[in-house]
Amino acid sequence: MNANPLTVPEPATAGSAASEKRQLEEALAAADFTATLETTDDEMALNLTVYSSRCPFDNTVEDATDWLRHAGIEATAALDEKTFRVVLTLATATSVRALIAALLQPWITARATAQQLEDALSDHGLTSTIDVGTASLNLHLADDELGSAVTLARLLGAPNLAEDLQLHRRRGVRRFTKRIQWLITGAIGAPVRAQVEHACEHEADRLTIEMSLEQAHRLTHRLTAEEVADPSARLQRHLTKTVGIGAYVACKPGDVPGSDRLTITMNPDQGRCLLHRLNSDGDDSPARELTTH
Repeated sequence: MNANPLTVPEPATAGSAASEKRQLEEALAAADFTATLETTDDEMALNLTVYSSRCPFDNTVEDATDWLRHAGIEATAALDEKTFRVVLTLATATSVRALIAALLQPWITARATAQQLEDALSDHGLTSTIDVGTASLNLHLADDELGSAVTLARLLGAPNLAEDLQLHRRRGVRRFTKRIQWLITGAIGAPVRAQVEHACEHEADRLTIEMSLEQAHRLTHRLTAEEVADPSARLQRHLTKTVGIGAYVACKPGDVPGSDRLTITMNPDQGRCLLHRLNSDGDDSPARELTTH
């Protein structure tokens, strides 16, 4: 009985756009870029139908073609007759990598920067929202009497920044906004912009701080260098990344200094997952068994 001969792919297949489909799919997801991706009938090229509002060109063949040319990407643009959306056809792996670098990587970098800053704030118990662009981001802090912003000021070395201000009054909020703008500027060594949106009677004022991505990196570094008063928020975040949603961290204060306790609640499958991660560090000694709830 003769063995079937091995099928050797054509040389062009390795360098085709289709060979980079998974990389492009992952980049689209990381950039949060709305599009559909399909392989052409010959299984060599890729068709990318663009839906995202983050696209740097208008939804016209002319604008898309012009952008591709200026970006140095070898691809063609056409209009889908069913969706009336621009479709980019990429024929080579090189063109896919060039598209990722020019179109998606700026958004990937910006979203990662924003997530790192949001995580650093969350570790200190601060709730925030961030609007991100490819060059800058807007950090929003909204609380009654700007509580999160006051805490941020304390973390940056100014615990008394709002001491003589009435933050329930607009004048006090405006003065605080100017102070924290200068505080953050000094903390990260570059000017930022700050403004406040006065809310309605039953809503909280919102402080917005606009900064570049590099400034956001500096602020994140400054915050991560500060000691976390309550480690449960940081532990909760890392635990969720490790074992999934559903695990819970609670802090129980003790009666005397040094007697505080953290309790981790998780299901048995999450406990086994955590044990597996603890045992994957190369240590031959077995990890101690965990009691799961």
